[in-house]
Amino acid sequence: MNIYAQIAILFLIMLIGGYARKKDILNEILERGLSNFLLNITLPLLVINSFDFSFSKDMFNNIIIALIYSVIAFVIAIVLSNIIFNKVEVGRREVLKFCGVFCNCGFMGFPIIESIYGKEGLVYASIFNMIFTILIWTYGVRLYGGKSSISNLRNLLKNPGILSVMIGLFIMATPISIPVVIKSVLELVGGMTTPLSMIITGSMMAGISLKAQFKDISMYLGIGVRLLIIPLVLYIITLAINIKSVPASSIVIIEAMPVGATASIFSQTFNKEKELSAFSVFMSTLISMITIPIIVGIVV
Repeated sequence: MNIYAQIAILFLIMLIGGYARKKDILNEILERGLSNFLLNITLPLLVINSFDFSFSKDMFNNIIIALIYSVIAFVIAIVLSNIIFNKVEVGRREVLKFCGVFCNCGFMGFPIIESIYGKEGLVYASIFNMIFTILIWTYGVRLYGGKSSISNLRNLLKNPGILSVMIGLFIMATPISIPVVIKSVLELVGGMTTPLSMIITGSMMAGISLKAQFKDISMYLGIGVRLLIIPLVLYIITLAINIKSVPASSIVIIEAMPVGATASIFSQTFNKEKELSAFSVFMSTLISMITIPIIVGIVV
């Protein structure tokens, strides 16, 4: 199955989520509950299951490459966002920086990476997600006017996303064999992540009111940075340093994902430019149906 068919499948599942929202089968309360279920249960189990294969020296090297490249990707995203949005008015500037740096690596990144590279790709996506989680609760919180503290950093160690990576790395690096019953649970519940994430995304998009945001040029600039500029700059770097590998390609593709739904959640929490955040999530997700296949076609 080619990437266009895979994207089409994900998009159709999103439409199901949108239909459920329009028919009041889903609402904000259910969205929040399903999002928590996905982030704290199904996604961590999917991550743990993705690490269940024989450890090798090549795999260790690839994990290190994924870790280094994930850090490079975030440095590039932060620097570019600071340069490009520096002259935007205060308030909107911080939100656009957040949208430029933090992509939808969980809800959309994981399903797409899995469809292209299988379980191996999920390992590298998990490494990226670990760095993502650390930064969103430090740099991300500070962008919205909050304070990143030692207690926040301490709580990161309890985050299911990071814990699942730690457990997965332990399983991969040791001769421990997961019992068949447990593995079946990991596969079945973890396998819910892809359809559930698309349904939630579709429902969130259907709940957004399309207003004057259409005329906001800075919002479209933010979407361009998120969907095209950052992944293309990252890809050019891979060519420049001659790193053509699955871990590097996985990180480039993840960086082509739309604005993360956390932008809306943080805007709601800190009461800052809620419409801009919500509309950026909506429009970037919609436009990504075109841009993701383009980036994948260039990278793969």
